[in-house]
Amino acid sequence: MTAQKAPSQQLVLDLPFETALGEDDFVVSAGNLQAYEYLMGMREWPGPTTLLIGPEKSGKTHLANMWAAHTGAQILSRDSGAAWPQHMDGPLLVEDCNALWMGETPLFNLLNQSMRSQMPLLMTADRTLAEWPLETQDVRSRLRLALNLEISPLDDAHLAQLFVKLFDDRQIQIDPGLIPYLLSRMERSPAHVVTLVEMMDQMSLERHKPISKRLAGEALARLYSQ
Repeated sequence: MTAQKAPSQQLVLDLPFETALGEDDFVVSAGNLQAYEYLMGMREWPGPTTLLIGPEKSGKTHLANMWAAHTGAQILSRDSGAAWPQHMDGPLLVEDCNALWMGETPLFNLLNQSMRSQMPLLMTADRTLAEWPLETQDVRSRLRLALNLEISPLDDAHLAQLFVKLFDDRQIQIDPGLIPYLLSRMERSPAHVVTLVEMMDQMSLERHKPISKRLAGEALARLYSQ
């Protein structure tokens, strides 16, 4: 009796790829033009504090980090491990501020310092101030004085450019007709663009096949059946 071989499984190596976050990689569109012009110095800020609001994967972190590079700002995030500053010695970028990961009192003190010293403070958030879980009215009143810059939902042209950028980051060549195919069948969400590119890349590697409309259709079905 001949022993049967167990079906082999393709081992997919989780190779790193670098997401391009330079200025030349940022896609400017109608939805982010105002924020881009203010943060890149094309318009003068009316005050020292600014709140950059945009949904997940909308490019706000990319844009905020471009501003930080221009100004030499220190970047503070819940994952950075950097100590919360007692005094502002220069421009600051505080990411995911709406999560209040630093606590309301430290944020209040930072806002006061920025206003007194006129030192630039940029905060990013994925929701408007009215949706923040603030318990302190003094903090809310200070935040209301900040310039609000919102990144609007992306249009098809911007989403298409995002697809091109993400495929390019992974060095994946695709049929140009694939992107219109995806856009006509997906939710208009930058987060979904990111997820679909990741799914299609993984499926392509597992099957040793290029990304096609058939594979894209399977990825769409998986994403929207979850």
